[in-house]
Amino acid sequence: MHPNDARAAQYRGQQESKMHRSMCELISELAGLDERCEETKVDEYLPPTDGKHGRYPDVLVDWRDFGRFAVEYQMSHTFQTEVSQRCIHYDREGIPLLWVLSSFDPERVPQAVSDVVHRHRGNAFVLDQQAINASRDQRTLVLTCYMSDGAGYDAPVLVRFDALTFPESCLPFLEDRLVGPLLERIKSKRFPYFRALRAWGDRLSDLPLADLEPFAERKRVDRLVAAAFSIIAEAAGKPENFASGHPNIRAMLNTFQNSGSLAPYARLLTALIENTSQRGLLKGSVGEHLRRAIKGHRLGHIEQVSEASPEWRLLRELLPEALDPFTRQRLVEAGALPAWAK
Repeated sequence: MHPNDARAAQYRGQQESKMHRSMCELISELAGLDERCEETKVDEYLPPTDGKHGRYPDVLVDWRDFGRFAVEYQMSHTFQTEVSQRCIHYDREGIPLLWVLSSFDPERVPQAVSDVVHRHRGNAFVLDQQAINASRDQRTLVLTCYMSDGAGYDAPVLVRFDALTFPESCLPFLEDRLVGPLLERIKSKRFPYFRALRAWGDRLSDLPLADLEPFAERKRVDRLVAAAFSIIAEAAGKPENFASGHPNIRAMLNTFQNSGSLAPYARLLTALIENTSQRGLLKGSVGEHLRRAIKGHRLGHIEQVSEASPEWRLLRELLPEALDPFTRQRLVEAGALPAWAK
């Protein structure tokens, strides 16, 4: 069933239920209480600025000294594709978007709602009676906010719209409960590796890392880790060759692919480089050496490690911004993908 057909059936043949319309008008009214409010519109067509399709925001508000922002009120189970499309549209238009829920049960969070909460960095915004009363008292838009604590959600708090943080991705939050902690966990996981690599004086010895002890081909895996971290160091604008004495990572990668030392990881290294600012390497000699290792190395056929291999899983855990599609997409949606991984 096409989403439009499903949505029509969901609303008994109507594109918008009466209750939904009523709540959108209420949001418009509450936003209009603020003396900074210059105009509000409910379900009116907003033409695009780039010649593509426009949208019908549930509520569009213009505030003096703040600008324009859109509110989408989620009463039914909005389709994930629709959530994604609306987020992309408003981001492209440069209009901050706030998803407001009709209710929120921390014990039962449907996938579509979870997607909205994640885009708001672990914040769920609800317009309940308490928020309505607070909005009227404070004469501005006030919402009830539930914030993720990693395992569940903290007790809800009331928050004024103008107290929210607006990142580049245009989806606001009260506190970053997802992206910040996620990036901190990744950083903590990588820290011992950077420390060990910088202290790795004799490259004939094993890297002093317990995580690598189970690997049978220890020397090869040590070199793979060193090469991968050299790639992201270069991508981050802090060149450091952890794997060899070569003057740059181009020479290092070419040498190790040609010798066969890292040839079994050519596909893995290609996937890593593709998702970093160093992807231009794939257009030159590095790309040629990697493709040769995959299709026909001078030493004969070399089996490439798969995405299920211990080596691929290790680098995916250490460098999820580039190698874990789920983590990468979440960071993209939050506008928080590190520059080195763009």
